[in-house]
Amino acid sequence: MTAMTSTDFEVLTNDARSTASWNVVEGSVSGLQAEVALERDVMAFPADDVKAVLSVVAPRVDDSHRAPLRLVAVLDKSGSMNGEKIRLVKQTMIFMLRYLSDKDALGVVEYGSDVKVVAPLTLCDQDGRTRLQHAIERIQISGQTNLSGGLIKGLELHKDNPRHVAAEAPKQPVKVGNTYRRMTPEEAKDKVERGEHFGHPEAAMPSDAERVHEWTMALRFAPEDQKLVKKVVFKLHETFRDPVVEVTTAPFELKRFGWGTFMVKVVIHLQDGRQVETSHMLCFDKPETFRTVLLPLRSPEATGRSESFWGLCGKSSTDQGSEFTVETREFLVETREAVVRSTFLFTDGHANMGITKTEDLCQAASGLLGELKEYKSSISTFGFGADHNADMLRCLADTTTDGTYSHVESEDQIAEAFGEALGGLLSTTHQNVSLMLQLAPNVTFSRAYSSFKPTVEHGVVTLELGDLFSEERRDILVSLRLPDSTSAEGRLEAIGRLEARGFSVISKRSETSSKAVMIERRAVVEKSQMNHQVELHWNRYVTNEALENARMVADRGDLKQAREILDAASVTLGASPLVINGDPICLGLLSDLQDCLGDLQHRDDYFQKGSKKMAMIQGMHAKQRATHGANTSMYTNAVMKEYRAAFKMGIA
Repeated sequence: MTAMTSTDFEVLTNDARSTASWNVVEGSVSGLQAEVALERDVMAFPADDVKAVLSVVAPRVDDSHRAPLRLVAVLDKSGSMNGEKIRLVKQTMIFMLRYLSDKDALGVVEYGSDVKVVAPLTLCDQDGRTRLQHAIERIQISGQTNLSGGLIKGLELHKDNPRHVAAEAPKQPVKVGNTYRRMTPEEAKDKVERGEHFGHPEAAMPSDAERVHEWTMALRFAPEDQKLVKKVVFKLHETFRDPVVEVTTAPFELKRFGWGTFMVKVVIHLQDGRQVETSHMLCFDKPETFRTVLLPLRSPEATGRSESFWGLCGKSSTDQGSEFTVETREFLVETREAVVRSTFLFTDGHANMGITKTEDLCQAASGLLGELKEYKSSISTFGFGADHNADMLRCLADTTTDGTYSHVESEDQIAEAFGEALGGLLSTTHQNVSLMLQLAPNVTFSRAYSSFKPTVEHGVVTLELGDLFSEERRDILVSLRLPDSTSAEGRLEAIGRLEARGFSVISKRSETSSKAVMIERRAVVEKSQMNHQVELHWNRYVTNEALENARMVADRGDLKQAREILDAASVTLGASPLVINGDPICLGLLSDLQDCLGDLQHRDDYFQKGSKKMAMIQGMHAKQRATHGANTSMYTNAVMKEYRAAFKMGIA
């Protein structure tokens, strides 16, 4: 959009006057819509500032007409997640699979002390959902909280194309077990005296134990499968002199004697370079103890199947059924406009490994998102309970225009929080949405009362707003400086032209909606009530500023000053005609102020719950996007409400 001349605006003024309305929509009513509201319908001739609300509104659509979703869930599995929390997170993730179609893809990363890709981006057809469910069920609690490692790995997954899960390749039967013989005391003593035992010199044997048990650990393959084995590595108890033993020739077995039973871990190295793991608990109850396990010994090419999932992830296959296969030849060809990408980060604690400082982690995440380019993902963070770093999670969410931070106060809210967030993503209508206000000559931009930062260049004010969900809107309150008027009494003057732009994921094309922004100028103007939209978003701005400032001083320990800030904002809103007349949105803003004020009465209440709630509510009003746990009715669309209710009922 380039700057317009006075002649251009003269034409604009005449066109607007001929329509008898300055707010005609010049675009499709079924797509993206631009809207403008001015503080007053009439302004005086002298130079003056006028407030305006510049808006873009997404159409209402159901989730049957939507873009494919690429979602990566980054889940905390540290020790503090033990018990009901991890159970509900896993159950919620599995329940989520019901709402993902075969065009969607889900990836899962777990983090404790270590970071592991539980599943890469996998298409959610029937086979994919089954394998994803099995992968999620196997998440086990362990370690500390390497949050940075988990998030970075999760964001990097978006670079990979989603994979089809193929039917599992046939596995081959292998007998795994041991033979056993109890030696006589004399035979055992003779072996020990000759130094033939395999115990570590520094390993003490229990006083009541006897080194009389001779056993042979063995793997018995079918003849055609034995040729596929390059070597077998047996991992013994740490009290053995040589706890790791390689056997490179058939029969693949290992004979030892000792004083007790233990779990023998086995790694089978195959001729094609793959590794397959299994294990066996030694048994001394009978002469021979074997079981048959099914292992994927034959290469994908030999079976006509595709590459092992765990091979792609750098993991080994195991006989517990943890591997699944993916059709590597059937990658989807995607562009940025074709899909919706998001990363869910869940934690209940503070980052105590990897990058632990908020500023450093947010900088690293922002840098990585920039490198991802067309694979850039929004980040939604979920902080559970009282012991998480709300500043870090809010900062991470704010590294993307579309991100949100949710404070999940109790275990029974986990499902609702995930459901509401998923419903929003699945109702995305437009991506890369922006508002551009082309100013008329001599009209200047004063400021924006918004967390969305404008750029002003060559008379054009630009605001980048990210993605929009169905029915969502972004309303940007701005102040514009009008010049002295030389127009005739009652003449419409051009302020500018507003244009909303975005890519529709429904129609698969770019959309534009524009409005001429006009105002009447008079020598004498009677005082009139402020426009409803301008007053509403001024109240939202007052609320947002009060919450941000109150939290800043409360975090320093000055709860008294924080209460005074929220009290003053409550008085301002209480005097608003919209509040007096019962406007539901403004009453909701006032209710949020009062709710946060209640959490500022006691220091412990504030730092355990109030600070997190205030960060969430302030972020919600700043971005006009629902976050679970707050008064979200003003920002929640029909799909989000439906999913939130379904997840609440579906997870016990």
